[in-house]
Amino acid sequence: MELEDIMGVLQEKMKVAVFATVDQDNQPHARHAHIGVANSNGVFFMTSPKTNFYQQLTHNPNVAITAMSEDGYLIQVIRIEGKVREVGKELLKEMLADNPYVKHVYPEDSDRQKAQVFQLYEGEGFYHSMTQGHRYTFKINAE
Repeated sequence: MELEDIMGVLQEKMKVAVFATVDQDNQPHARHAHIGVANSNGVFFMTSPKTNFYQQLTHNPNVAITAMSEDGYLIQVIRIEGKVREVGKELLKEMLADNPYVKHVYPEDSDRQKAQVFQLYEGEGFYHSMTQGHRYTFKINAE
């Protein structure tokens, strides 16, 4: 399986992943976040500067992401550990366009426009089709 195929599964089939970070005291935190865009340039997601998530990402760029999808017999898992960086808002419009969650998380349009986009730009990942036994490792290096 190629990187583009794996990123397609992450964006189209899984859509939401668990993101793990650490705070300033090195205490772990995990939360669900929507995958805005996933491609060979990495994983793009957003959060508000008002959140603990944002504070943790800007304090320590190391994250772990995991997601799962189940479609009948097919169970797929993707795990990625890597580094994130804040990027410009160019992708914000694309991320908000068909995002079914954004209006629930950011009910006011002004809040949505203040959200910041992050990119997991470097990392190593693992894809596992649990029911078929397929396993692939991959690297993200968008530098």
